[in-house]
Amino acid sequence: MPDKVRTVMELAEQTARRMTGSGEQWMSFLTTAARLYKYPYQEQLLIYAQRPEATACATYELWNRTMRRYVRRGAKGIALLDTSGETVRLRYVFDVADTGQRAQSRSLELWRLTGDNAPAVAASLEAAYGAPAALGLDGQLQALAIRLADACWEERGQEILGIVDGFSGKGYDEDGAGASFRKAAAASLEYVLRARCGLDNAGRFTAADFDTLPDWSEPEAAAALGTAVSERSGEVLRNIETTIRSHERSVAHERDHLPAQRGLPAAQPDAGGNGGPAPGHPLPPRRRPEPV
Repeated sequence: MPDKVRTVMELAEQTARRMTGSGEQWMSFLTTAARLYKYPYQEQLLIYAQRPEATACATYELWNRTMRRYVRRGAKGIALLDTSGETVRLRYVFDVADTGQRAQSRSLELWRLTGDNAPAVAASLEAAYGAPAALGLDGQLQALAIRLADACWEERGQEILGIVDGFSGKGYDEDGAGASFRKAAAASLEYVLRARCGLDNAGRFTAADFDTLPDWSEPEAAAALGTAVSERSGEVLRNIETTIRSHERSVAHERDHLPAQRGLPAAQPDAGGNGGPAPGHPLPPRRRPEPV
């Protein structure tokens, strides 16, 4: 195995142990993971280890060819492990901060939750996951996180139990391991969802919310927890992104077409009829925002 690959694998293991050692370290990792929710856990882990402030990462080719941005001279790539082939090798990504714009560069528009699109997001979460919009977004995300953590344990509990028994040596029975996992996973999921949606986590979470993390301190156990959080939160955040993009397109369409409607001539009497006024051309009603 090449020395560089071994070094990166050791970095991943050391980082996993460090960040599961305390609630503060874990929350720091989750903050980075929330921004990089389209990456799997192992890559979130290595990006956090090398560039915790990263906001949007991509390969050199994607920045250059698709986004038509250039990677700055001297920029240091973030090393990730590529396990797609017969041997493990390294591949590199660069944060948007490592790139610069050209005249023809495509804009990088990250989605944001706002008061305007929040009702659409709340309705989408209720439809997709059964989290009532009446709870408000804070309540929805909390309820959704608990539900996803429970579902993950029901689906993968036996698999995760094998990892706990084999690597953390805590000696839990199934109920104890499940309670430990669900608490850590639910808090982590809620933290990631809130962080990416721009909600304040500072007063919402403390280290006590993650007091079962030491049960998951071995790298393989941390991977079981981290993968569950990454996969489930990524699914929800993709749903939110799709909803917001659709809402933005709808608003833009309405904005672009409304002036044409306003410019129609006023209705005139129909000379060939009974002398009464001809039907007018009323404007389409404006959508009123739904309550959050």
